[in-house]
Amino acid sequence: MSRRLITPGIFSAIGLAFVAAAFACENGRDTFDKAPSAFEVPPEVDAGECPFQCSLDGRSVIRSCTGEVVDTCPKEQACGGARCQDPCAAAAEDNSSNGCEFYIQSPPTISTRKDSCYAAFVVNPTSLPLTISLDRGGEALDLSAAMFRTTPGDATLIPHTGPIPPDESVILFLSDHDPAIPLNADDPVPCPAGVKPAVYSGTASPRTGFGSSFHLKSSAPVSLVSIFPFGGAKSFVPSATLHMPVVTWGKEHILVNGWEGGGPASRIVASQDGTEITIIANKTLQSGLDVNGGPADTPLKYSLDKGQYFQIVQAEELGGSTVLSNKPTSMFGGNSCANIPIVGAACDTLWQQIPSYDQWGSEYVGVGYRPRTASPHELMPYRIVAAHDGTRLEYEPNIPPGAPTEMNARDTVTFPVGIDEPFVVRTQDAEHPIYVAAYMQGLAGKYYGSPTMSTGDPEFVNVVPAEQWRSSYSFYADPTYDETSLVVIRGKQRDKFEDVWLECAGPLEGWTPIGTRGNYEFVRVDLQRNRGPGQAFGDRVCQTGLHRMKSEGPFTATIWGWSVYASYAYPGGMALRKLVDKPLLPVK
Repeated sequence: MSRRLITPGIFSAIGLAFVAAAFACENGRDTFDKAPSAFEVPPEVDAGECPFQCSLDGRSVIRSCTGEVVDTCPKEQACGGARCQDPCAAAAEDNSSNGCEFYIQSPPTISTRKDSCYAAFVVNPTSLPLTISLDRGGEALDLSAAMFRTTPGDATLIPHTGPIPPDESVILFLSDHDPAIPLNADDPVPCPAGVKPAVYSGTASPRTGFGSSFHLKSSAPVSLVSIFPFGGAKSFVPSATLHMPVVTWGKEHILVNGWEGGGPASRIVASQDGTEITIIANKTLQSGLDVNGGPADTPLKYSLDKGQYFQIVQAEELGGSTVLSNKPTSMFGGNSCANIPIVGAACDTLWQQIPSYDQWGSEYVGVGYRPRTASPHELMPYRIVAAHDGTRLEYEPNIPPGAPTEMNARDTVTFPVGIDEPFVVRTQDAEHPIYVAAYMQGLAGKYYGSPTMSTGDPEFVNVVPAEQWRSSYSFYADPTYDETSLVVIRGKQRDKFEDVWLECAGPLEGWTPIGTRGNYEFVRVDLQRNRGPGQAFGDRVCQTGLHRMKSEGPFTATIWGWSVYASYAYPGGMALRKLVDKPLLPVK
């Protein structure tokens, strides 16, 4: 499909409500020398030389070059695809992590933690109060005592009933250990007193096999993050993931695990009955519970119905394997309990929902969390997965030691980068996309000679492609950890960096350039230090809890939280546009 570049003027994407225009990113870069991608609009919203798009707050249709309001949306509608429509339909056209239907499941983990408290952070970024419902296996679940809220900087749970107000959030408790079974000292971490979750003993099996997902629906778009276990610092195995709505799922995936050891795990989830998945594993897929495996490079077919998932947990990781489906599916990847590096002192669960292949990007920016120690020698791993043969990679400002410069289809390469050595990596064009993940190594350190840390532990998180950055985010920072670091990266738009506004700070300052082209800058913000308040900005102080950010330009934000032998991380949100037209496998 041909696309028209937006004419100079006001860039608009989702605001505190949610976005608007379904921008696609330029994917026609043929050489390394062309400037980073520009935002575009589909031709159906063309209005001559001044295309229509949505306002920053998602409440009106405007002309992109002048900001003139063309149409103001009624209160019960929102702008999506450059027109006023139902909020959920508008979110579907937006193609982002904000949506109205999700499938969620706890990660596979070690047996002593498998029935720990599982919870989700539900954020309402819209201008409407909204309701949520939850079911599993078609059975509606009671949420009357499962929703709570907190105040900034305080972990005290306050019961919540009724709709979620605009620009507010709740903690939804999904499952917990059965209270009829006594707990031992090293058993699951239960939900806080007074919580009645949707179900008891509802977490995932740690073995290869089939399972059933929670199905969450909302009356207006939400941002959804799940964390396992909730209050997980004392569990020592926590992990969190940003969830992707059903409307953004795809039919082509590359399997991604968290790490090479420690129970590599993957999960393919269906949203429709009669979903057929085909797995072409790059190593032998071991048989599991009521599951027949098969040899490498052999198509293995499995059937799923609505809400079901197929899970793979085995010692030999299958990262880089191909997964195809006849109906849209989604992929999760991680580990039941991985040491980073392999000789680390304590393992952690790793878990991320992985974007579909056609949502992978060709340009990424890597920036680490705030250093955990005063040592300048802390390293963090990065992992790159390639989709196609002949993928060429270049870096700014320098090639990190061990980083690949050429990759073939399904290759996976992991390499170390200094915590204060941000970098840019790009491929030759959009038809050679890559996936990038960032990691926190374990408290014991020792990764390529890193020193011992005093806090934190293994975690991995999706790095959001520059082509999938947005202009606003609403997210919730867990209040039960000692440290919380927000990492913000902004991109230049029309040769200019736009201000990025964080509610607890105002316009952020103190940006550090990245690379040699001058296209990116980053800043870190402490939301929590030593389990107390975070960074002060005049008379404002950042703390944990709900946060809102916005800009006139593209940026990304990642939340990292950690305590002794515990950590979690997730992106504050992302676009999920189709960036790749080339089929994953050759068409025969």
